[in-house]
Amino acid sequence: MPKLPALVMAGGRAKRMGGVEKPAVEVAGKPLLVWVLEALQDCCCVDRITVAVSRDAGVTRSIAERLGAEVVVTPGDGYVHDLRFALESVGTPALTVTADLPCLTPDIVGLVIAAWAAVPEPSLSVWVPRSLIVKAGLSLWRRFESTVGNVRAVVVGLNVVGGLRKTDEFKLLLDEPRLAYNVNTWHDLRKVEGVLRSCPREERAQGLQALKTR
Repeated sequence: MPKLPALVMAGGRAKRMGGVEKPAVEVAGKPLLVWVLEALQDCCCVDRITVAVSRDAGVTRSIAERLGAEVVVTPGDGYVHDLRFALESVGTPALTVTADLPCLTPDIVGLVIAAWAAVPEPSLSVWVPRSLIVKAGLSLWRRFESTVGNVRAVVVGLNVVGGLRKTDEFKLLLDEPRLAYNVNTWHDLRKVEGVLRSCPREERAQGLQALKTR
């Protein structure tokens, strides 16, 4: 199994959530960013972790540094521009993930990297069926949709980027409820809070596994 560097995109403020630093918002006792970093740190397929933050995300930067992640400060010129800027520092291929996926787990990260290693395309994006978002009662705001195979699907925010220039991309469709919980609104946050608090912290893996089987 190959090892990849991981880049967490955690810059900017969430306008839909009142301009807060979304990665620093707590859910079930921990900031969103911490849930993601812990999943990456516990995955044997990730060899180093970098967090990309914008200049006005001081709290987010402090959280990343406290957990031992490298930090790159982006210009704050939009997601695509900031992603490219950060990848110039991290290098490619790299696993990229947004900081608002608190139900991410090491097994999902490993599965995605293994899938990328098995396909000829240099890049890979992860998608879930749109029906999972609807079933969970989550917001579809700012969720990019497309058809993958014959399934109406939503992009997750978890990718392997093969290079700085646009490359061929494999679309990986996962019927994975844990990846439906992308926090874009306070409503989404309340939903995922209920999921993560449904089991004791020490039993989080089992609790998220139960979510997977719902």
